[in-house]
Parts: sequence; C-alpha cells; structure tokens
Amino acid sequence: MALELLHLRRDLLDPRPGTQHPPQQPWTPGEILARHRRGIGFLLRHLLPAADGGGSYFMCPAEGRVLETALTLRLLEKEGLEPEWREQLRGFLAKNIERADLISKPIGLAALGREHRGALQNLAQLMAGLEYARRRKYAFLVMLLSEAGLVTLEEVGLGPEYFSDEAHHRFSRLYGAALRLIYGRRRGVALDRQKDIEFLRKAQGLEGGWEQQTLITILAILGMGREHECFAPGLEFLKRMTREDGGIAFCDNQNVWLAALGGLALQTAGRITKPAQRTIADYLLSRQHLNGGWAFTEGVVQTDTDCSANSLQMLIELDPERYAMTIERGQEYFLRLQRPDGGYPTYEIEGESEVTMTANIVLAQSLWMEQDPRLLEPVRRACRYLVLRQKGDGRFEKSWSLSESYSIFRTLWALDKCRESVPELPLQSLYQSAAEYLLDTQHADGGWGQKDSLPSDGLSTAYSLSALCIARRYLPIEAARIDRAVSHLVSQQDPESGEFFSVPDLVGPRPIPFDVTLLSTVFSALALSFAAHALTDRP
Repeated sequence: MALELLHLRRDLLDPRPGTQHPPQQPWTPGEILARHRRGIGFLLRHLLPAADGGGSYFMCPAEGRVLETALTLRLLEKEGLEPEWREQLRGFLAKNIERADLISKPIGLAALGREHRGALQNLAQLMAGLEYARRRKYAFLVMLLSEAGLVTLEEVGLGPEYFSDEAHHRFSRLYGAALRLIYGRRRGVALDRQKDIEFLRKAQGLEGGWEQQTLITILAILGMGREHECFAPGLEFLKRMTREDGGIAFCDNQNVWLAALGGLALQTAGRITKPAQRTIADYLLSRQHLNGGWAFTEGVVQTDTDCSANSLQMLIELDPERYAMTIERGQEYFLRLQRPDGGYPTYEIEGESEVTMTANIVLAQSLWMEQDPRLLEPVRRACRYLVLRQKGDGRFEKSWSLSESYSIFRTLWALDKCRESVPELPLQSLYQSAAEYLLDTQHADGGWGQKDSLPSDGLSTAYSLSALCIARRYLPIEAARIDRAVSHLVSQQDPESGEFFSVPDLVGPRPIPFDVTLLSTVFSALALSFAAHALTDRP
C-alpha cells in the first residue's frame, strides 16, 4: 500500500543550529554489511552447545555488580564468615565503586566503611523515574539502604502497610516474603513469619539460590537467618556467583533471552548462519515452559513476555511450519495475558501493561496472523494502546532498558510489521513524532545517549539507528543522518574481534542497572542490517 510521506520539520532534518558535526563519508550498503559480518562472526564465536544436547546458546555471563557485592560483604562481616572471600569482595568494591548507580554507590561505600551522604536524596531521584509498583519498590529500596546502615526505618516512616501490597509474579512474591522477614526482625514484629519462611524454603532451587538471582538470595537468607537450613546452600550459591574480579553478579546469565535476540541478529546474515540458527531454535524449543512462555534463563520458574516474544519471533521468522506447535502454544500464552486496556504486562495479567512488552508481542502476533486470524483483534487493541501511550515529545515510557530510544525502536518495529492490519490508527503521526524526537536528540558525534543529557553510547545508538531506519520507510529522513549514526556505531566496534562496546543498559530489578556485554553486539548487528537496507536507494 502506497504511503504518503509527511513533511518533517526542516530544522530536524538538518544538524542542530549552532552545532558543528564532523564530515562523514556516505556509507554504502556493502561497507555497512562488512562491519555487520564482523559482529556476526563475534557472536558465532560465543555460541556453545547446551550441556543436555538441546541446541546451542550464547555464552555471556552477567558482570559483577556493586550492590550484591556490598550486601554480601556486610552479611559475611555480620556473621563473621569467610575472611578471604571478604577481601576479594572489598577489592572489587574499591575498583568499581565510582561507577556504581545511585542506590548501589552509597551501599558500597558503607560496606567499605567510607562516609556517604545523600542516600535519601538518591532514593527520591530514583523514585521520580519509576512508573510501576511504586509503593513496593519504595519499600524494597528503603530496606536495602537500611540493611546498609544508611537510613533507619523510623526516619523514613516505613510501616507494615508497605509490605501488604499483593504481588502476583514470583519475583516480587519472593522479595516480599524476604523483606517482611527482615522488617519483622528489625522491628520485633511477626509479619506472616512462618508462612513466608515456608514459601521461601519451598522456592529455593537445588543450586541454593532463588530464581537464579543473587539479590533475592541475599535477602532471603538475611530474612531467615543463619540458623535456618536454607542459609548455608544460599551462601554457596552466592560464592558460585562471584566473578574472577571479585564481584557478584545480579544473575549468572540470560541465556534464553540472549539466545532469542542473538538468533534474530544471526537471521540478518541470511544463509551463512542458517545451521547456527537451527541449533538456537532447538535450544529455545527445549526451554519452553508448560504454560507456553519462556523464562530469561534455565532454572527460573517465572516466565515473562519479553523473553517469550523474542523467542517466538525468532522461531516464526526462521521456519514457521517446522515450529508451528511451539509457536501456537506461545500465541495462546500471550492471549491469556492481554489486559483490558489492550496492553500486556511483563509477567502476569494482574500486573500493569507496559509499552515495550506490548510492542514485542504485537510483532510476534502480527507474524502469525495469516495462520491464526483470531490474532487480528488482539493486535488492533494492542496497537491502540501503543498509540495512546506515546508522550507529546514522541517518546514512550522506559521499560527494562535505561535508554529512552529502546521503547521507540521496539514500538516502531512492531507497528511496521502490522501497519496494514490497523489502517484506522494514526500511525503516521506516531512515526513522525518519534522520528522528530530521535533527530532532535542525535548528538554531534552522530550517536545517542541513554537520555539527551548523557554522552553517546553504543546500545542507545543502535536502538536509535534501527528506529530511524524503520521510520525512513515512511518519512523523508536524510541519508546523512543515517550515515552519521552508522559512523558513531562502528567507532564502538573492535576492528579485530568484531565486538561492539557500550555502557550497561539492562535493569534488574528496576531501576538498578547490570551489564551483559554480548547485548551491545547483538543490537548493533541488528542496527547495521537495518541501515544497509535503509540505504539501498543510494547509488
């Protein structure tokens, strides 16, 4: 269907007034794909066979993080345990404390015995940016600061009512049980103590942790105490999660989620990576849960719509006939989760709808509508939700990424796939508003930061470049803008290995960031594929 091009504001098609941009040579699709191939080669070198023979996944463990390292150090000091391990933890904190986030830095400084002021101001700044489960998150963050000795429960007025909100997904239920136990110990009150202890006891994994997350594990054993049978295996789990540099990671890995995203990146390389794509698909098939969804890695009970949507998209685009039964189960999983407003949550239907989760599901559903016409109406409802959630400046709320442009990219990608199915919606104006925001926030170096005030980074540039390339199919965006973005992105690539570098971008639990380094290469490879296609009209 021919689409009428809308005229973008002239000042957004040219460099910002008053700024000097370095001259860029136009990139040809061939030159871009050469860089793309280097990134794909790096990904392929990280593809390993699963231990059970069920396909292949990308090996890229999460990096150590200040928060869990500091809390573990305080726990060991409190119990008088593991002096050598404690020194290892202190070494990591001393090297990494200055790069920590607003909540982790004061906790890390306290663990090192250094003075830090302004913990409550940091808390207020973090809370101002949160959009979901604000009361539960406030109680969670306060308890972390309290455990570090930075605030008292009395000075913040944290009462039992803050732990009464009913959580529906497994992660929040585990956090809630652990925090109630800690609060009860501190205040000398019993808040469902036996019920919470029994819930945590039954939920502990065979490897000693809870849902493969160290933060839940730390809080659980703090709440139950050293005398409980869960304490020792929980501590052993934390020891196994200690990296070579002494830091403790938030989670060991995100193998399933990265397998799906990495599989999508490999599919942009075509036939050359087909065997690898098949082995990744086999891995995803073996990790689908009985409810039809996927969890972010092995050993995690709670499924989520983000991992599930990316897994489903990868399988549909690879071979819809071969994986039809798995795809149908995944589609049924999504249909059970759509909320009355048309959106989708991350975990359970009782949760709040989120833009990025909704966009990811819309994309997976739109690819399957020909096989299942029932999906048309859910897709229309979800697209209406997306349109209504766009902000006046073209952005959407942030999700599990720190970057403003991630939700823009995922939304435009989804709507591009189902545009003809929802002709009644004002998608053209949505595209125009999003593109104007991206063009207006492109930095002089050609890249983007996680927000306009921050320096350019690889992942934010990859998201923004992808979104602009999609928007260029419908809007007159100058090729020079794409050239500048490509130039910045490839400047973040190691010319020898092909790896792309970036600042940490994931958050878990929100809003605390952690780093999985392979992610920057996955999304950069996707972005370069978009760019090569966007510039095919260039001689």
